[in-house]
Amino acid sequence: MKTTLEIINRALEMNRKTAIAYSGGTDSNVLLHLIYARTDARPPVIFADSQMEYPETLPFIESVCKRYGAELHIAQANRTPLEQWQKTGWPMLGKLAARKWMQTHPDYGFKLDVSRCCRDMKIAPARKVMKALGIDLHFTGQRGQVDDALRGMRAIKDGAISYLKGDKMHVCNPLLGWTDMMIRRYSEENNLPIHPAKERGAVTIGCLYCGGGAQFTNSGFKILRRIMPEDWKRFMITWGAGEIVLAIKHDEPLVNVRRAVARLGGLEYLSEARPWIFDHLRETPLEGYDK
Repeated sequence: MKTTLEIINRALEMNRKTAIAYSGGTDSNVLLHLIYARTDARPPVIFADSQMEYPETLPFIESVCKRYGAELHIAQANRTPLEQWQKTGWPMLGKLAARKWMQTHPDYGFKLDVSRCCRDMKIAPARKVMKALGIDLHFTGQRGQVDDALRGMRAIKDGAISYLKGDKMHVCNPLLGWTDMMIRRYSEENNLPIHPAKERGAVTIGCLYCGGGAQFTNSGFKILRRIMPEDWKRFMITWGAGEIVLAIKHDEPLVNVRRAVARLGGLEYLSEARPWIFDHLRETPLEGYDK
């Protein structure tokens, strides 16, 4: 805690106009409480609406900001998620894994790029709003290696406070090094609000359609299928993501998958008869990954 507050205060002492990047998730709630309850700073809150959020997310964020008296700004990309995926790549396999997959599968008829999805649908719109407000330093709830391998490597390289040359902005990540247990303990001790989707079975509060963790036993696709079946069907069937899942899972070009799906009765039929085949991006999901 002492180190975390030192990082926050060091960032505040830089005398820059600050903001908090806030998603409504557990880590974000810890960050918001740390700044509003343990410092005199009252930075505005920036919520990047990816258009892939749980329906409870915006009302929850509005209620939390009202609780703290925080000024809320909402950022949104000028394209839909499907337009993004068709242009730059589908958000599956995780950032590093998707890059490696594309290096060995360049001619499979589709692209994977989780990083561009995050960047174009969330990060860029949020920073556009920040720049319009004159913000030149923002806090995030990212936890480095705990969240993402690439984030962990960047944290080692850049430290808790870094300067993003391309965006001309400083970013501060005070929660680097926090574990799940530390987050849980702080949340319970301070009675922090819990996103209502957690009660319905959501594990993480982020983009509904992200397949970054769907190769593991704790699949976001499986959770989506169980708690929001209509949204799952729109993603897998209407938007055609089910074909991409099967192509990755069975290591087959998209044209082969479409032929096989047609022979088996089509995506609609498979979604009713064997919906679990779309849960994972591996034929044998890895065990023991409970993040």
